[in-house]
Amino acid sequence: MATPSLKLRLHVLGSKIHKWLAIFVGVQVLLWMGTGALMSFLDLEEVRSEHVVSREQEALPADAPLPAWVANDGTLAAVTTRSLDGDAVTEVRKVDGSVSLHDPVTGRKLSPISAATARSIALRAWTGPRTTIEGARLVHEPVGTEFRGPFPAWQVTYADEASTRLYIDASSGTLGAARSDTWRLFDFIWGLHIMDWTERDRINSWWLLLFGIGGTIIALSGFVLLANRMPRLRRRAKKSKLA
Repeated sequence: MATPSLKLRLHVLGSKIHKWLAIFVGVQVLLWMGTGALMSFLDLEEVRSEHVVSREQEALPADAPLPAWVANDGTLAAVTTRSLDGDAVTEVRKVDGSVSLHDPVTGRKLSPISAATARSIALRAWTGPRTTIEGARLVHEPVGTEFRGPFPAWQVTYADEASTRLYIDASSGTLGAARSDTWRLFDFIWGLHIMDWTERDRINSWWLLLFGIGGTIIALSGFVLLANRMPRLRRRAKKSKLA
């Protein structure tokens, strides 16, 4: 009996490796496709129970202890004193979500914060290699998929290699989203992954659902084809036909 050539032996070995890896990896691919199709079918608001749980802030009681300069007209949600850029400020938050900053003693309104304050806050927040502030501009509408509010907000750009931008709420001075070139690359890849090329946050689109179902069918049919290539299964099928 002739000895199989090296080319044939490599072909047989490659076929065996491919077959068993297909089984091993295929199980996870099937789970990815199946669960992806299921997640695309589910309503995200229902998943988060947003349809049955309200997260609206309650108004402060009429007899709540407040600074003398604060008038409780029934629209207040919270009055807190905190630090902002090294100084004490009082934050007044209303039930409609609006926020304003005041001097804790006099009640003088301090918001919206200035560009200089936004730059100082950004420098205090920076923990990376030494850098400077390249620029700061006030934005009143969404900046692509980078930032979607609240508005108005300061967009502070660092002079680092990753072109990092920090968004600061102009009304409260709180830190918002921080975006770099790494995030922008991830955001682009994420949009391709969930097949949402514009908003990058819709995981239950019909496109994704259809492709998820199609991928599941492909994975299942691949397992059927793979099973038919298994020598033992073929021999058992032939014996059952002859019996």
